[in-house]
Amino acid sequence: MGFLNPLLLLASAALAVPIILHLFHRREGRRLSFPALRYLLRTEREHARRIRFRQLLLLLLRSAVILLLVLAGARPFLEGEGGAHAPTALAIVIDNSLSTGRVIGDARVLDQLKGAALAALERAGGEDRIWVVRAAEPWDVATPGGVEDAHDRITATATSAAAVDLPAAVRRAAALVQQAGMPAAEVHLLTDLQATALPPGRAQAGNVPLLVFHPTASPPLNRYLGSILVGGGLPPLAGRRSELVVGVAGDTAEAPLRLVAEGRIRGATRVAGGDVATLPIGPFPAGWISGYVETDPDKLSADDRRWFTLFVRPPPLVSVRGQAFFLEQALAVLEDAGRLGRDDARPDVVVAVAGEGAQAVRGGSTVVVIPPSEPALLPALNRRLAEAGIPWRYEISDAQGETRVAEHRIPVPLEEVRVSGGYQLVGAQGSPGVEVLARLEDGSPWLVAGSGTGPTGSYRLLGSALDPAVTDLPVSAFMVPLLEWLVSPPGGEARRPTVAAGTPFALPGSATAIETPSGLRQAVDGAQDFRATREAGIYRVLAGDSLLDLVAVNPPLRESLLEPADGSGVEQALGPEARLVADSAAWVDAVFVSHLGEELWRPLLLLALLLLIVESWVASTAASDARSRRGTPEPAPVSGR
Repeated sequence: MGFLNPLLLLASAALAVPIILHLFHRREGRRLSFPALRYLLRTEREHARRIRFRQLLLLLLRSAVILLLVLAGARPFLEGEGGAHAPTALAIVIDNSLSTGRVIGDARVLDQLKGAALAALERAGGEDRIWVVRAAEPWDVATPGGVEDAHDRITATATSAAAVDLPAAVRRAAALVQQAGMPAAEVHLLTDLQATALPPGRAQAGNVPLLVFHPTASPPLNRYLGSILVGGGLPPLAGRRSELVVGVAGDTAEAPLRLVAEGRIRGATRVAGGDVATLPIGPFPAGWISGYVETDPDKLSADDRRWFTLFVRPPPLVSVRGQAFFLEQALAVLEDAGRLGRDDARPDVVVAVAGEGAQAVRGGSTVVVIPPSEPALLPALNRRLAEAGIPWRYEISDAQGETRVAEHRIPVPLEEVRVSGGYQLVGAQGSPGVEVLARLEDGSPWLVAGSGTGPTGSYRLLGSALDPAVTDLPVSAFMVPLLEWLVSPPGGEARRPTVAAGTPFALPGSATAIETPSGLRQAVDGAQDFRATREAGIYRVLAGDSLLDLVAVNPPLRESLLEPADGSGVEQALGPEARLVADSAAWVDAVFVSHLGEELWRPLLLLALLLLIVESWVASTAASDARSRRGTPEPAPVSGR
């Protein structure tokens, strides 16, 4: 046996009160005028014995009541499982990722998890300190509170469109309870145990007990939409049609597909799971365009819609300085198709063959540098780059034989491009604002971009001359798409990839507010990334009331893969000490592993109440006897002669 409030045992000193009252109680005997009445004396002695017995019984009853009240206040308990537990630092980790929004029966998985969390919370006490960690919202600050605070926070938890890293969430929760310095600590993880939420790597909860509740229902078939690609990665031009490509995965049954842009349905088709659909889009006027592609909702409806944003631009005006046959042919194709215009007076983009004219560009135009076929022209090229403030130079490559483009970060398939001779770009990689957009197999840069330090604005440098003797690019199908990308002005090329929910995105420095898909406006600092991307949809980046940017946020594709983790995956991610519970009733009995046993204060209070009733009856009996005795007439005095 133990006591939760042992200091209250000091109140047992109150037992001295009835004892002192008993010891100092004196009953004055009745004095008779003569001593010969033996009958009266015998009656008096018997009555005195009854009085002493009643007083002793009252003393014992009152002392027992005080002792029982003191013990009840000290909260004694019996060793073993039960409702009592030591004051505990408890972190409740709720998996509110997108996958928990799927419907099983008539309820979402998240509702089951929240119900289990609330059921466990009923076992918490007033001395417990509780954190509620929303696993799919790593930016959310979990603050400690009591039972009511935790109840409100659990009830208010909603499904996030983001994915979740459960081991990371458990590590965060364990750190919170470990620093609390309380007698006991534990972490409750409530999750659907989705396999993609358990990346390799131990949760490392330390010595903190980890209890895991997970429903066991099999996941339903799930149809979901894949990534969206518009115009092969290049946005539509003003007044011209383009194409949108989207893949459908999961359930193989055929389903309708709708394209909505600017609030209107722009296209529709039917597609089976595993297929790719191509929908026409446009034409649109120049400016911002936003929309989504959707299919009919299923048990997990949050991944049946994917959002996109586009900035429709007018065709760029291009000026060519220098001579390159294959370059001129490709530009003519783009000009005939209306994809660009030619303007030598005020161009948006200057194509500088061998760097010719790069140093004379003004007004922030973009410079695209194409190296010459003759290595003898490299010194003049490097001099022009230096005069233009472009911190790169070309050198003759020592590489022998044919190589290829091994990696790239532009929306043109360059994997088939072969390079058999050329130059090496040397310079400012790693500096702020410099991007290496493509590399060869040996890791050397082949396509770079950045901002000049002189009068020139942005620049793009190609690592090979457009000569079939050097690379097969000029005679391949990739020549025209690559050239269109090269002459797309910054801000006019493909917008940033859609952001995965839960991932921060950078803001323009002048940004002052974000309007979320639900219409909530939040003040922001343009110098910091925006982190609270819990909703899927279109985020409007504002400077005052002016629109700066539109950002499409979509659920991560891995959240659509609903298969649960197997036993080895769970053990690897959460550790062998994690205790998994699938049954709701068993879960309530399992929580608070620091069980002290069942408390006894209720039966003690009940027993004290019974003793008070007995004490009242005994006291009332004594008072009744006293009143009846006072009502008996006293014998008449007898005087002797």
